[in-house]
Amino acid sequence: MRTIRLYGVLGNTFGRVHHMAVETPREAIRAMCVVFPGFELFLNNSKKKGLTYSVFSGKRNVSQDELDMDRGSEDIRIAPIFIGSKRGGLLQTILGAVLVVVGAIGAFTPWGQALGGGAWGVPLMQMGAAMMVGGVIQMLSPQTPGLSSKQDADNQASYAFGSPTNTAAQGYPVPLLYGQRRIGGAIISAGIYVEDQQ
Repeated sequence: MRTIRLYGVLGNTFGRVHHMAVETPREAIRAMCVVFPGFELFLNNSKKKGLTYSVFSGKRNVSQDELDMDRGSEDIRIAPIFIGSKRGGLLQTILGAVLVVVGAIGAFTPWGQALGGGAWGVPLMQMGAAMMVGGVIQMLSPQTPGLSSKQDADNQASYAFGSPTNTAAQGYPVPLLYGQRRIGGAIISAGIYVEDQQ
C-alpha cells in the first residue's frame, strides 16, 4: 500500500489523500484514472489550462523516465505547476523589427505620408527599436536554473503552503491572485514566531 497525495486543484477535486495497492507512480496515476471518473480527462485537459504536473516520491522529484522505476515505499505526491513559455526574447525582437519597418515606411514614403505617417512613423520606429533592444537583452541574459538544480541547502521545496513548487528565483515576476488559489505559488514572505507559554 502506498499513500498518494494530490495537491492544488487535483486535491480539491478528487480528494487529497488516497491509499492504493500500487508499486510505481505510473501505476498510481493509472489506478486514479480507473477509480475516479473524470481524473484522466482532467489530466489530459490541464495543458490547455496552462497546468502540468510534478510527481514526487517522498521528497524526490521523479522524472517521466523514472515513473516505472520507483518502487519505494514513500508517499507519491502529484502537484500541479504552471507551464512557462520562455522563448528568450526572439518574438519581441522580431516584433520590434517589424514596427521599425512599418514606422519607416510611414515616415519616409509618399504614400505613408498620405496616411499621416509623419505623425506616427517616428514614434513607432522608436517603440520598435526599444522592443528590439529589450528582446536582445533577454536573449543575452542568463536564466536562473529551476528547482531541479538547487545550489543552496536552504532553498528546498516546502509543502507548508499547499504545493512543493513554491520557491521562486530572484527577479522573476510574482503572480497576483484574484479568487481561490488552485496551485502553489511563490511565497514572498513568511515567518514563524515563538512565544513563551505561561
